Amino acid sequence: MAFHRSIRSRRGRRKINTVMELQLTSMMDVLVIILVFLLKSYATSNNNFSTVPGLQMPISNSLENPTDSLYVIITPEGVTFENERILDFVQTAAGAGSADATYSFKKTDVDEGGRRIVPLYDALVKAREKAELLRAKSTARDAQGQPLPFEGILAIQADKRVQYDTVRRIMYTAGAAGYKVFRFLAKKQDS
Repeated sequence: MAFHRSIRSRRGRRKINTVMELQLTSMMDVLVIILVFLLKSYATSNNNFSTVPGLQMPISNSLENPTDSLYVIITPEGVTFENERILDFVQTAAGAGSADATYSFKKTDVDEGGRRIVPLYDALVKAREKAELLRAKSTARDAQGQPLPFEGILAIQADKRVQYDTVRRIMYTAGAAGYKVFRFLAKKQDS
């Protein structure tokens, strides 16, 4: 008898509307939560460093992201500054792909006893003057009301195959042009 009552009571119940409307307030809450989560978890960087094909960069364990700055790319074939090829090296007969190949500067590309690279120096000075002009026109000022000073930060991407003497000459040239802080870029080691 109890069995019959439950069937009868089920039949007598009101039918619930099968059409269910989605409430706009709840949907907006869900979307806002998703948006906040995505914004909090999204890491962004102002850096726009590019590389050239075939560049073999050293590996690093550092977790720091480099600050935005001007950059020089040194490959066994030549030097690139801000995506513009500045100079090409003179290569031996062994060729660029060979492990025995050596690279050197043209006689017209160096001065001061072979320590300063003239085309790179000219490009760095031009970039420094442009940065100083932009800082002078900017509304950002220091405590004395003067334009912010030129920071002189230069990021260097050097191929592993490039000789130390070449990197040293590039650093000397950058120092002569007013760049005092060097940041060497490396590839992040995969975990």
